[in-house]
Amino acid sequence: MPMRWAIEVYFKEAKQYLGFLKEQSNHYAAYVASINLTAIRFCLLVIAKQTQGESSVALMRKKLCSNSADISYASKLWVVFRAVITGAMDELKAVLGDTAALVMETIDAHIQCLFVQVLQLDTKTLRIEAL
Repeated sequence: MPMRWAIEVYFKEAKQYLGFLKEQSNHYAAYVASINLTAIRFCLLVIAKQTQGESSVALMRKKLCSNSADISYASKLWVVFRAVITGAMDELKAVLGDTAALVMETIDAHIQCLFVQVLQLDTKTLRIEAL
């Protein structure tokens, strides 16, 4: 009986959160790929659960989703801030000249670096995480 419950929980998670058969295609190959991709997503969650010490796959998924939502919100918020900063820099072009474009490029580069670090995609962070 416990194994049946685990299977039912897997399929509920797979359908609700892991994209099980949500592809918009009528091709058999797409369905097979969907099943395999869902299984891979679930396996990655199980691995993350084990390495992070979470008590369940659902808690691990929620943790990852909340991080993803925070990053998505931050990137959308940056678009707003960038528009405000660009507007201010346009007004300062008379005083700063070509330096205004350089300032904006520098700000963009720093924000890009911040997002790379937050997503832990930089090589330094990846090496530290691997230890």
